[in-house]
Amino acid sequence: MTTDQAIREAKNRWARRRRRLIGYGQWQPFTDAEPARQHVLAIKATGMGLAQIAKHTGVNRGSLDHLLYGSPPIPPAAQIRTENAQALLAYWPSLDDYEDRNIIDGTGTRRRIQALAIAGWPSKAIHQRIQVGNMQTIEKLRTRTKVTARLARVIRDFYDEVSTKTAEEYGVEGWVAARTRTYATKNQWAGPEAWDPDTIDDPDAAPEWTGACGSDRGWWMHILNDIPACPRCETAHAEWLAERRDLPAKERWRQLALAKGAASSRGANLAHDARELMRISGLNHEQVAERLGVTRQHLYQELTRHPQTETELAA
Repeated sequence: MTTDQAIREAKNRWARRRRRLIGYGQWQPFTDAEPARQHVLAIKATGMGLAQIAKHTGVNRGSLDHLLYGSPPIPPAAQIRTENAQALLAYWPSLDDYEDRNIIDGTGTRRRIQALAIAGWPSKAIHQRIQVGNMQTIEKLRTRTKVTARLARVIRDFYDEVSTKTAEEYGVEGWVAARTRTYATKNQWAGPEAWDPDTIDDPDAAPEWTGACGSDRGWWMHILNDIPACPRCETAHAEWLAERRDLPAKERWRQLALAKGAASSRGANLAHDARELMRISGLNHEQVAERLGVTRQHLYQELTRHPQTETELAA
């Protein structure tokens, strides 16, 4: 659905609702402008201009100016047309909504470049594939906080294309990929398997290294799989230990052993159950993850960490 079609559909929905409200005597043509004003300011903070917001919401540019700035000496609007408020509050820009020159948040781009390094992709190889800027441009993206929308889209599309396989499978020399992984691991960057595609651009999201990050079990899974513990798991384990600080030493060690055992067996059991479910039902990975109550990337992690045993292969 194009932007124009989406705007027309939203306006038609609002027109139908307005007719119903008028019929019930509940029609209020104006509403408090503050929620819409704060929402528009939040969108502007992402790098999008008012002309673009007007284009994507169908709200007149002049109305947006009056909402934010007023017309001195007239202050910003205290009220706004209800249909305009609805259109503004219902909109949040996607990456494809920005113009190429817009400067936007670099969180998603930075995470994708770092994840590709874990997969073995050095900056030079990425530059050779996407042909944007130079090798130093790609190198700087590993830490950059702001990028152009055009570059963010190029990196997103390349990441979506190659992130499910290792760099070697795309022709990167093994020793180069290994050196890149060592550097990325030393910096504790998260690989593609740790990021949910739906949240990788969210600055508030955190990588899911184990499928249980933020818990004591997650801390043990870090240790057992030789993954540096993330801050969330470090905090959770410290809290777990603090809660048991006053227990007798024997009981505390017993509970530690139980926690470690539960974490070590859970991943293998999950991988076994997933393969069995796929074999019996024919479900794909995403459907099996939903059935087992885990995320898609967590299931992928455990299948990778726990390959099929000889017994399973012989069955």
